Amino acid sequence: MHFIGIDLEGVLVPEIWENLAKKTKIKELELTTKDIPNYQDLMNHRINVLNKKKIKAKLLFEIAKTIKPFKGAITFLSKIRKTHQVIILSDTFFNLSQPIFKKLNFPTVLCHHLIVSKGMVVGMKRCAIDHKRKTINFMNKLNTNTIAIGDSYNDLNMLKEAKFGILFKSTKKIIAENKKFFNCDSYNTLFKIINMKHQEWNKQNAK
Repeated sequence: MHFIGIDLEGVLVPEIWENLAKKTKIKELELTTKDIPNYQDLMNHRINVLNKKKIKAKLLFEIAKTIKPFKGAITFLSKIRKTHQVIILSDTFFNLSQPIFKKLNFPTVLCHHLIVSKGMVVGMKRCAIDHKRKTINFMNKLNTNTIAIGDSYNDLNMLKEAKFGILFKSTKKIIAENKKFFNCDSYNTLFKIINMKHQEWNKQNAK
C-alpha cells in the first residue's frame, strides 16, 4: 500500500495566521512555522499577541472561512486520493479549519483543537506531540510505502520519517538546510514525482 501524509497550510491552502496579520496589520502575527521551528513556542507567541491586542477568536474564525485552496490544490488532492491512501497531517485546528476542509471535499485530517474562553483564544488541545512523525512511523510499521509532503520546520520530522520526503512551496533557507528532500513548487511536478516514486516501488515489490 502507498500512503501519503500531507501538510495543510502552505501546501494546499494559504496560512490562516498570515491572513489574520494582514487583516489586523499586526506584524507579530505574520510569523509561521517557516520562521519558528518549535510549534508550541509559535502558538504561545500567537496567543499572547491575540490577548495583548485584544483580538477576539471570532475574527480568526471569520478569516478561516474566507481561506480558499491554492489554484490546482483541489484537483491535485482529488487525483492522488483516487489511487493512494491520503491523510492531512496538520498543526491547524479542527474547529477552526472546518470550512477549509469542506472546500477540499472533506479529506481525512489529523490535527489539534483550539480552546476559546469568553470570546478569546486561551490555548490549544494537541491531538499528540509530534503527531505527524508518529503517524508516518506507524504506517511504516504496517509495511507501507510512505511519502510525506510539507513546507515548514514542523514538517521536517515526518519528512525524515517517511520513505520519501518532499518539500513543497518551502523557503530557500529550509530547502538549503534540507537538501536530501526532493523539492518543488507546482502541483503538476508534485503529482509526477509521487507517481514516479510509486511506480519505482511497485517494480521493486514485483521482483
